[in-house]
Amino acid sequence: MNKKESEFVTKELEDYYAQLSDADRKKIEETAQKLEEYYAQFPNWYWKYGLHDAFILSVSELQSALDRKDKKPKFNCLEIELDSDAAYESDIKKIRLYNYEIKTPDIDIKSINKSWWIGDTIKELQNKHYLLELETESTQDG
Repeated sequence: MNKKESEFVTKELEDYYAQLSDADRKKIEETAQKLEEYYAQFPNWYWKYGLHDAFILSVSELQSALDRKDKKPKFNCLEIELDSDAAYESDIKKIRLYNYEIKTPDIDIKSINKSWWIGDTIKELQNKHYLLELETESTQDG
């Protein structure tokens, strides 16, 4: 959505909101507050609004050169390149997960190439570690 379209949508929403009853406005504000609280639980780097319908162009496993001066060294990296034009977070083009570990046994990372990002969940573990569960769907031609 370009700036002009965004301004039009904003104006339309403002007009609609102005016509609502006080009770309806209160419900919207309460829902907005609940959403704020919900999104606050995620780390600041997380794509809160979703990558559903993003197309996974490629997935690469990279090994990092150990930097002994770094307080949090990066040993490996899983890089996911996306075509996210159809997703809510359309400005995300590449995701890098450092010091990752695959928890699903016998998964071939390359099998995720050329597939659709269907959904994900993230859970915080101990010591600022996270568990990311990713659901993908392969394409007919991939």
